[in-house]
Amino acid sequence: MRHLRHGRILLVITLGISSNAWGQGGTGRAGRAAAAQQAGAPATAPATPPGRGAAAVGAGGGASDFYTYDPAAGSGPAIPDSQPTEAHQKITSNGEALAYTTRVGFMPLRNATTGQSEAHLFYTSYTRDGVSEGTVRPVLFFLGGAPGVAAAWQEFGGVGPKRMKWTNDGTAGMPPYTWVDNPNTLLGQADLVFVNPVGTAYSRPDQPSRGPSFWNTAADVASLGEFVRSFIHTSNRRNSPLFLAGEDFGTARVAGLAAYLIEHQIPVHGVVLLSMAPSGDAVAGDAQYITLLPSLIMTAWHHKKLAPDLNAMSAEQISGQARQFASREYLHALYKGDRMTPEERTKVVANLSRLTGLTKAFILNNDLRISLDRFSSELMRDQHRSLANSDARVTGFIPSAGGGRGGRGGFGAPAAAIDFNESNLAGGFQTAYESYLQRELTYNGSSSGIFYLSSGGVGVFTSTGSDDASLAAAFARNPKLRLFVGINYFDLNAPFYAAEFTLAHLNVSPEVRARNITVSHFEAGQRTYVDNKALAKLQSELSRFVKGALQ
Repeated sequence: MRHLRHGRILLVITLGISSNAWGQGGTGRAGRAAAAQQAGAPATAPATPPGRGAAAVGAGGGASDFYTYDPAAGSGPAIPDSQPTEAHQKITSNGEALAYTTRVGFMPLRNATTGQSEAHLFYTSYTRDGVSEGTVRPVLFFLGGAPGVAAAWQEFGGVGPKRMKWTNDGTAGMPPYTWVDNPNTLLGQADLVFVNPVGTAYSRPDQPSRGPSFWNTAADVASLGEFVRSFIHTSNRRNSPLFLAGEDFGTARVAGLAAYLIEHQIPVHGVVLLSMAPSGDAVAGDAQYITLLPSLIMTAWHHKKLAPDLNAMSAEQISGQARQFASREYLHALYKGDRMTPEERTKVVANLSRLTGLTKAFILNNDLRISLDRFSSELMRDQHRSLANSDARVTGFIPSAGGGRGGRGGFGAPAAAIDFNESNLAGGFQTAYESYLQRELTYNGSSSGIFYLSSGGVGVFTSTGSDDASLAAAFARNPKLRLFVGINYFDLNAPFYAAEFTLAHLNVSPEVRARNITVSHFEAGQRTYVDNKALAKLQSELSRFVKGALQ
């Protein structure tokens, strides 16, 4: 391929691994970390490097602080206002030639009163060429995932015109990486814009101290709202139908942004929520166990841990049985609690064991309440494997405790705080994407420094409000708004039944619910697009959704 024409093999031997591991930062999904951030807990970040105390980190500017963005620093690199870098490309998608123009650059966010820039958002856009005069194409904005997660995942992993080539087992593999024409791009249906919130990718506040002012729900939404307003103004797209898309905990951002734009006289045609984050009510108290259970049952089914009759079911059949058990017998058992008779407890434990593949003793020891972390380390304990919460189909080996290694880790110690799926994907993905920017899109880097894919650039993120309330507000202001929700069976951080619970409790009219809301389920983990079959289905259904919303 073109981008490998001048490839070279670079051999790097690194010693002192343990003392340098901190420098890579956390690359796992911000799923549960995001939930902690939204509750006001510190954001996931690289461990403090050796010899660098907390006081030194807080002061900023330390000689060994090469990765994590520090809002306490006095100043940072200035991002000059400039025209985006343009490139003209052509791909073949499903036998159709698509010529398009890419633009890569920064959008300044200016204070409405002073006109002074407060931040610069990094973005890439793809506009189809050769469109007939008078044709008004829709614009689809992708806005990333959880706080700290860039939009590159959706662009280069999912629906952009080029897509990273994954290995046959769905991982990134090792360098050199390649990318291919994407047969499942959405460029045939809409022009695409991938926007990175402050602290993700190359997006930065103009002064480090301004960073925290962007890291809360209201400011996050407002800054992205200003990006959309500025983009459609400078690109002469004010009259184009607009669609907004977000992923995992970024779905709350997109829901809020839809309401924000509509309130500020910018109509929104449609909203796309992928791997939807649940509302607080769906994961509060005992509800968290009820809404999580169907995902656990689906996971056990995938790994063939159930009885033969259950293992032989289709995804639709087993998910239906899982919903029914969770919402009836299991809900009733948790509601009764200690008021259950011994016979009732014996029955529900037996059914739980049959549907989850867990032992009756384990279920009893956990008082019928199966947490995500315990399930992830228990289901495949006999094989010394643990589940990846972002995609429960993926497992990682956990060594036995002890074994001549000083008793480190393994079963018998707390579960390792690692997502094997994200670990397999993120490093290779970022390497390939940055190479794609340079070689394919002719973008030669940023004065803002490090590209933050999944963490390192956002500090403490404070969340207020909820996506279900924001969606209800958006529908109230625009009853013609369309909503597409993609729900993934094997994303344990965003359980599918919790998303269904959230949708069932939207405060919208029956007419809006029946006419305007589309829900689709995928046999996939959090990142739907890593699975080729799921991505093809996603592209087909989103294409149909966009066309339907324009009618």
